[in-house]
Amino acid sequence: MKHTIFSIICLFVGITLSLSVQAEENNLTKDFGIGLQGATSEFGGISLRYTGLAPVYLQTVGRFILNDQTSNHMLGGGVSYAIFEHESKWHASRLYFTLEGGWLYKKEPDLREELVTSTTLGGGVAFGGELVFSLGGIPLGLNVAVGQGFGREKTDAQSKGLAGVYVGMGIHAYF
Repeated sequence: MKHTIFSIICLFVGITLSLSVQAEENNLTKDFGIGLQGATSEFGGISLRYTGLAPVYLQTVGRFILNDQTSNHMLGGGVSYAIFEHESKWHASRLYFTLEGGWLYKKEPDLREELVTSTTLGGGVAFGGELVFSLGGIPLGLNVAVGQGFGREKTDAQSKGLAGVYVGMGIHAYF
């Protein structure tokens, strides 16, 4: 049974890749992208990208989670500038610097079962890269960025500064 499922998955991936390779012309420079983007387990969600101002790229990331008494909301944005771009018949790649910022609101129970509200504002500068290729005729972009972040977290009881290195990753389908 395991071999059958593995064979079906391999066949599906093989057909998808062969269809994308046999395409005569791939247009990998689409203006809009939608996908998932995250910098840590705290910051991340559904992402929208606009690439129509190349070499300047705009991105917004957000999520809204509400469970009974707990909640977890996040909204972020960024502006990127591509310092290197290359496009071939099979893929497009870019290296970029980005300025990013985000807001995070959480309400969750602590160890004493009391609800604690925390708000985090953060920003950062990152260096990253993206590889866009066609998968079944759909331009698909994979990106990764490493940067320095800073911010402030405020809870019901205290306020503290934050700083550190972060790694962000994402996947986007362009249309």
